[in-house]
Amino acid sequence: MKFTQAVICLILVISCNKKKVYDGPNNYFDDFEAYSSRNDLVDDNDQNWSFFHQTYSDNTIDLDTVVFHSGGQSVKAFAVKTTEEEGASKSSLNKQAMAFWEGDILSIDVWYFLEGESEANWLFILDIEENTAIGAGPGMRLALVNNRLLVEHKYPNPHIQQSSGNEINFPRNQWVNVRFEAKLSQKRNGYVKVWQDDILILEQNEWKTLPSDLLYFQQGTKGMYSKIEFGITANSHGSPTTMYVDDVDVKVLN
Repeated sequence: MKFTQAVICLILVISCNKKKVYDGPNNYFDDFEAYSSRNDLVDDNDQNWSFFHQTYSDNTIDLDTVVFHSGGQSVKAFAVKTTEEEGASKSSLNKQAMAFWEGDILSIDVWYFLEGESEANWLFILDIEENTAIGAGPGMRLALVNNRLLVEHKYPNPHIQQSSGNEINFPRNQWVNVRFEAKLSQKRNGYVKVWQDDILILEQNEWKTLPSDLLYFQQGTKGMYSKIEFGITANSHGSPTTMYVDDVDVKVLN
């Protein structure tokens, strides 16, 4: 009995200390109206966005005053086409040093404008990740596959896809609202929901939404997410892509 109590106390202490060490905000809003130049988007203290991610020299990300959802500005991302051998073409905004923990209900509301009519196949537009020292951070991603949104996991879990026969395509050349909601859990008692223009298109209950502590042979996890990424987080198909992002609203509901 004493041994069991000691183990429980140790687990609680470690958990509390972990949250202190990896403390960070669990909400962020940006309508991109407060910036006068591209460089203003990013700062060294993670108060605004943390960094741009551009994998090719011709990829660009900048403020735009022509196409916007509200106010007078949005962010415009362009990514060149790529091949499987070359690797993903990225043009995105990243915010790190955040803290989304087990039991949190994470809500992300964002507006997208996907330009053109070219095929959107494995085009990633939103990443939620945990920063890790080795390899790619585990997490969940929203991707367009055959021009339809699905949820892909960067840890062992199947994709969450739209119900067969009820799929809704992602509109082009117009603003589209995407709302992502997930109850975070390392066990199968979480859930994921995704709305597109207020229509629930993806829903998965009794789902593991955080990677297990023992993720890979080389590393474990902290049981949380700490980074969000918007824009063209990976352009994995053979067409150049232009996307606008506006009115990003990230928060924990509980």
